[in-house]
Amino acid sequence: MTARNGTGTVVVPLQELLEAMSDGVLITDENGKCTYSNPALNELVGAKACDPSLGEEAPGWISLQHQHEYRRFITRALNGRIPRRPQSVAWNLMSLSGEPVATTAKIIPMHNGSGPSAALLWIFSPAPGEVRVFQDPRKRELEDAMRRISDELSRVGLGTTGATPEPAPSHPDLELLSRRERDVVTHLLQGHRVVSIAEILEVSEHTVRNHLKSIFRKLGVHSQAELVDRLHSASVAS
Repeated sequence: MTARNGTGTVVVPLQELLEAMSDGVLITDENGKCTYSNPALNELVGAKACDPSLGEEAPGWISLQHQHEYRRFITRALNGRIPRRPQSVAWNLMSLSGEPVATTAKIIPMHNGSGPSAALLWIFSPAPGEVRVFQDPRKRELEDAMRRISDELSRVGLGTTGATPEPAPSHPDLELLSRRERDVVTHLLQGHRVVSIAEILEVSEHTVRNHLKSIFRKLGVHSQAELVDRLHSASVAS
């Protein structure tokens, strides 16, 4: 099942399904341009979330700290380097009023088989613990059914937990790291934070933070942002 027809329009009944969801949905096509946002996402950010003129640029409602990561996902999809399994990252969105909105973003590649590039389906769910208010009981039933489907896919091994990460960029200093430390770096470069890295590697958040301290010491950096900038610069230079 694809999300678009030949004209770039979200097809029915998939469009009806997406518009019934209370999680925010964004679709970017194989060229990196936005083609669809559902009413829940528009309401979440306080404006029409889909701006086709942006191309690979990140929408303004993606917080500044995550805009680089958004562009990196788009670029990898354009170059056929996006993993085929869905990925989850913890991102803040920015509402029109300037308020941060904590979400978990699930990024799902949709390959059409005619080339290496892929459209992306972005699903923005409220951060764990946030109260969800359902005005329509049919919507609640629909989302409960979709959640059961997601749980079943995870049970049979099609979920995101434990997915093999993409290799970290080539950098001589990475040879100083242990295998587990390189795993942490790789997931960090994919936009994950301590909480989601701990879930993926099936370790405690404390363990991930200890790995990061060791990485900082070995590579002579003082923060996650400095580490990411250093490795991204090395990747671009190579």
